[in-house]
Amino acid sequence: MRHPHGQAGQKNVVKMGNNMMQHFGRLPLWLAAGGVAAIVAVNLILTSVLSRTVTDRLLAREGLVTQEFLNSILEAEATADQLFVQPAPSPALLSFSAHVRSLPGIVRANIYSPDGFIRHSTDANLIGVHFSDNAELAESFKGKITSAIEDGEADKSEHLALNQPGSAQLIEAYIPVTEPGGKVAAVVEFYRRDSFVQETVAAIQRSIWIAGGSSSLILIVVLLLALRSARRTNP
Repeated sequence: MRHPHGQAGQKNVVKMGNNMMQHFGRLPLWLAAGGVAAIVAVNLILTSVLSRTVTDRLLAREGLVTQEFLNSILEAEATADQLFVQPAPSPALLSFSAHVRSLPGIVRANIYSPDGFIRHSTDANLIGVHFSDNAELAESFKGKITSAIEDGEADKSEHLALNQPGSAQLIEAYIPVTEPGGKVAAVVEFYRRDSFVQETVAAIQRSIWIAGGSSSLILIVVLLLALRSARRTNP
């Protein structure tokens, strides 16, 4: 003969088990929504970071190549210490600026002396101008190369009179030019169009976003299939 309390206990266990099965039967719906949101969010973040990193490295490499070219000019002409020996443009500065202007796609180029003043520019109105709020220039005089794709209408003081269509993008770079001993003799700031670099950056970004979207879709499909299987197992 079974004890009545034992029968009641068994009923409670069975009831609790049924409740748990119903709970787990509903759980995959929440997991599906949360899982899809998490996959999309993580892939968006990773894709954005990877795209930016690849773009920055490509531009940094392009800036380094330009620096090596400009340094080789000063070294070949042995004029690093003669660029700013007089208030008026020196022969050394005029010769060096001619090479700067020869860079492909140049829209504007400025050459800064170590005191932060523009000593030569493709825009004659900027010669003698000093931009006190130019952080990139300050970093360049410490030896840092800065290169980025900028909108011609960006709100920066050094973009003064840089008349470009609103949709036009330019490569803006600050290149420290050094003496043979490594001391920064001048900084070259330029804005230029470079369809090859910009098209390469755009192609890389498209590929990364396509890969990120594809991986997200695959993970979402796998997750939904797994949760569908779980619901069949626990109806």
